[in-house]
Amino acid sequence: MIASSLMYLLPELFLTLGSMGLLLYSVLRRQLSVINTVNIAAILLLFTIGILLPSSTHTVSLFSGQLSNDIFSQYLKIAILVCSVLVLMSTRSTLYSDHIYQSEYPVLIILSLIGMMIMVSSTGYLSLFMGLELQSLSLYIITALKRDDGRSSEAAIKYFALGALSTGMLLYGISFVYGLTGSLIYADTMQFLASQHSSNLPMYVAFAFILAGVIFKISAVPFHMWTPDVYEGTPTSITTFLATVPKIAAFGMIIRLLVGPFAGIAMNWTMIVMVISILSMSLGAFAALNQKSIKRLIAYSAVGNAGYALIGLIAGGQSGAQATLIYVLLYVVATLGFFTCLANLYRRGFPCENINDLAGINRIYPGTAFFMTFLLFSMAGIPPLAGFLGKLYIFNEAIKSGHHVLAIIGVLTSVISAAYYLWLIKVIMMDPIDTHKWQGTEGYKRDAAATLIILVIAAALTLFFIKPSLFIPLASEAAASLFAGQ
Repeated sequence: MIASSLMYLLPELFLTLGSMGLLLYSVLRRQLSVINTVNIAAILLLFTIGILLPSSTHTVSLFSGQLSNDIFSQYLKIAILVCSVLVLMSTRSTLYSDHIYQSEYPVLIILSLIGMMIMVSSTGYLSLFMGLELQSLSLYIITALKRDDGRSSEAAIKYFALGALSTGMLLYGISFVYGLTGSLIYADTMQFLASQHSSNLPMYVAFAFILAGVIFKISAVPFHMWTPDVYEGTPTSITTFLATVPKIAAFGMIIRLLVGPFAGIAMNWTMIVMVISILSMSLGAFAALNQKSIKRLIAYSAVGNAGYALIGLIAGGQSGAQATLIYVLLYVVATLGFFTCLANLYRRGFPCENINDLAGINRIYPGTAFFMTFLLFSMAGIPPLAGFLGKLYIFNEAIKSGHHVLAIIGVLTSVISAAYYLWLIKVIMMDPIDTHKWQGTEGYKRDAAATLIILVIAAALTLFFIKPSLFIPLASEAAASLFAGQ
């Protein structure tokens, strides 16, 4: 049984062996630069995508129900790997500017990706915890790679301390579930809840602790405190990864939990998740208005977008899960493109930390300014861009499921959040430029890979709102595989 299960884990096994080989290679080749190891890591990820693409689309239970190989997991694994390749290639030339010279950086990235791939495949609490901790421990180390910087060290300590707290809450909830069901498999939790003819308070307590542990990973209220400090304290190249790829895995994990083992008590947790969604949308909209730091603004934007994405899960059903998948991927891609533009400006000789640092860059780098404006319009949900369609799907699901108040609050907070996106656009395109800040940047050598990635992201988002039917069926099949056995 183990041998047959391993056949379906070839992508994870390949990445594990590849990461170990890359680590040994970087140790033996002491002169090997971090950029070269990043290039090798990107090649490993591309090979892994090649292994995943022809995989079987049949749902197969692995390791006695702890993991599942289905379309949902394959869809998210490919999304995670593709976004990771884009992050590595778009930020590789910024690593030296960020004073990141350790060749272990891409190895830690790969290890965190293995954890994410396990997370989205998990159908048992034990595998969920293993994948979550492999991802988290790798990210804690990555956050602290810039050891000589006080802000980076502070961000890493806060991230680790709060992450340890969320892990403890998650384990506490899992222990309740095991005590009640005698099993660590999602399916057994579903059967237990189906057999209960009255409310089961211990199971509700277990769900509350498990939800608290996983909500931390998506930066939703009230477990969002780490996000602004970590985004601001880490270098841009690392923030780009933290703000994008882990979000896909975290939402994949939450979707499996809410439509799987705890679907039987949806009437009980819907109100809790609704409150979390409303608070996240409201805080993300209002807290970002007073920010001066670009990264802190994007961090609060992430909090708000987590609230929007949760609306699909509140609506429930296959279409709700599908809307959440579409929204999360659109947000991640747009955020990746925005941070790539920031990294381009950093490479050109001036790190953009505060919003005022972006003043008038369209007069020097009109191409970068145009793409930043395009991405900000999409993130703001301006029709008919991709971000607008993502919010339209989410709000439509809320209305169809009867949550009209939630949809109205979502629209209102979306209008408020558009203010700080438009403020950024105004600073980029209209404010006078401080020529003293940009002196000496004329000799910059363009990074072809980063420029190509920005063009690809802009083209993909444009294609989405021109012909969304090219992308939606993929999310629909992934969501349908979750409900196939129900």
